Amino acid sequence: MGEFHHATTENSITVLKNAMIITKDYYPIDAVITDHGSQFYANNRDKKGNANHEFENFLKEKGIEHILCGVNHPQTNGKYEKWNDFYKNHREIFENLRDLIEWYNNRPHGSLNLRRAETPNKAFIRKMKPELWFGFATKLFGW
Repeated sequence: MGEFHHATTENSITVLKNAMIITKDYYPIDAVITDHGSQFYANNRDKKGNANHEFENFLKEKGIEHILCGVNHPQTNGKYEKWNDFYKNHREIFENLRDLIEWYNNRPHGSLNLRRAETPNKAFIRKMKPELWFGFATKLFGW
C-alpha cells in the first residue's frame, strides 16, 4: 500500500512494484483485481477491445492477470472497499501506515476461526498453496 494525494496510474504501478519486490521470493503476484478506474483500465477501446494503457501494459509485461470487477458491483471488490473504509476512518489513530497495516492484519477477525483467534495473516498462511511454502519459510525464517 502507499499513501498518495491522487489515485494515478503511476502511483498504482509504484504500489504494485513495491508489492512485487516484497513478495517475489515467496509468493509471486500472478493476478490483480481492480475496478474500472482510469488509473487501472482504459475505458476507451478500439473495435477489437484493445487499448494502450500504462497499467494494463505493465501487467502484460510482467505476466500478471488483470481481473476486472463487475461494473456497479462493489461486492466483487468488497475486501478492498472494506479496507478503504477502515483506512479513511482510522488512519489518524496510528502513527504511520505500517502500524495500521500490522494491526489490521494481526487482529482476530470475526469471519475467521475465532476459537483459535485466527488473524488475517494466519488465514493467509493457512490457505497458502503448498508449492509456495518453501520460499515463504525461507524468507520467514532466514534459511
